[in-house]
Amino acid sequence: MIILHQDLGLNGCIIFLGKTNNYNEVMLENNKILKVKIRVICLLFFSNLVIGQTDSISQRIVSKINPHSEAPVHSILLYLKNENNGAIYNEGFGTASKLSDAVTKQSAFKIASSTKLFVATIILQLEEEGKLSLNDTISNYLNAIDYLDFNNLHIKDGIKYSQEITIEQLLAHRSGLADIFTDREDEFFELLSQNPDKDYTPESIMELYYQFNLNKEPKFKPGQGWHYSDINYLLLGLIIEQLDTSKLAQSIRNRILQPLEMKHTFFEYYENPIAEINMIHQYVGAINFSKLNTSFDWAGGGLVSTNSDLALFIKALFNYKLINKESLAKMTAVKNTKDNESRYGLGVYEFNINGNIYYGHFGFYNTFIGYCPASKLVLSYSISQTNPDFNTYGFVSELSILFANKQ
Repeated sequence: MIILHQDLGLNGCIIFLGKTNNYNEVMLENNKILKVKIRVICLLFFSNLVIGQTDSISQRIVSKINPHSEAPVHSILLYLKNENNGAIYNEGFGTASKLSDAVTKQSAFKIASSTKLFVATIILQLEEEGKLSLNDTISNYLNAIDYLDFNNLHIKDGIKYSQEITIEQLLAHRSGLADIFTDREDEFFELLSQNPDKDYTPESIMELYYQFNLNKEPKFKPGQGWHYSDINYLLLGLIIEQLDTSKLAQSIRNRILQPLEMKHTFFEYYENPIAEINMIHQYVGAINFSKLNTSFDWAGGGLVSTNSDLALFIKALFNYKLINKESLAKMTAVKNTKDNESRYGLGVYEFNINGNIYYGHFGFYNTFIGYCPASKLVLSYSISQTNPDFNTYGFVSELSILFANKQ
C-alpha cells in the first residue's frame, strides 16, 4: 500500500514514504520522523530563547554605561561560562575612554588585587618544589634586604614582632602589618596627585611605609587577627624573587602566563606586553587612573589582563594545572575576616552569588575573577568605575541569573 504522512513540521509538507506491505514498518518510520521533527522544533525554540536571554544580558549592560556621570562608566566587560554545558557569554560594551574607540570582549584592564591570586599560586608552587614551607618565618628570606629594615618592620606596643611573621600569615593577611593605601589613604593620594608620573619600586614603596610610620602601627600581633594589606604581598613578591633569582614579572610569565598562553596579560610598568593591547580607561570617581603611573601596585595588584585570559588562569588553577589538589585545598580554606567582609583564604576570597560559591579575587578598579567548583561556573568582569551609581553586587547577580536562565 502507499502511505501519505502529514508532516508536523513548520511547512505542513506531505511526506511520501513509498510502497510497503508492512504497516508496522510504516508506523515505525513515521514515529522516527515525528521524533526528529520534535527535536528540530525544540532546538529552534531553545535557540531563540538563548538569543533572547543573551540579548537581555547585553541590554542590561548597555543600560548601565553612563559616560556623562560625575562618576562615569565608560565600559563594562563580562565573561560567564558554564563548564558543564559549554554555555558562554563574553562581551564588552562602551568605549575605552570619553573620546576613544569602542571596547571589545578582548579589551584589557588593570586587574589590581586579583594579581594576588597569581602571587599566591607561585608561593604554593614553590612549596610544592620544596623551596619553602608556609610555616616558615619570612625572616629566613628577607633579613638580608637592607631597605626592609626587617627587625623594625612590625613594632606593636614597643615590642618587635617581625621575626614571628610566617609566609602563611602574609598570604592570609594575618600578619598585622599596616597598609599604605588604606591606613594612609589621604596622605598617599596627596603624594600621587603631586607627582602622578612617578615610577615606584618595592624599595620606594617601603620608604613610604616607614615615612608614614606604619611599622609602629600594626593592627595586631602576627596571627591574632585579619587586616588587608598590600605590604603582605609586596613581601611575598620579594620572597619569590629571592627563590626564583629573577624579577617577579619574569616569574609570573615563566610560571603562569607562558604555560597557559595568556598572550594579553602583562605586568604593567615592569615589562612590555607581548601582543597588541587595547586597554580601557579605569576611573575612581572623576579621576582617570589610567593616566596615573600605578607602578606602586606591584605584587599587590600590577597585572593587566583580559576576561578571556583570566578565564584561562582560573580554570587552570581549579583543574590542578598550576598547583596540586592539596595546595588548592590550602588556598581555598577560607576563614572569617571581619564584619561585612567575605571570608578569605590564601590569596582568595569566598564570594556567594545567587547561592553559587565562587573562589577568586576582587580588584580595586571594580574587577573580579572567580570560579565556582560546585557548578563549574567562571565569572570575570570589569566595570570601568570603582564607584558607579548602581550596586555592583546586585548588578552582577542579576546578570548571572539571566545567564543561568538561558541554559
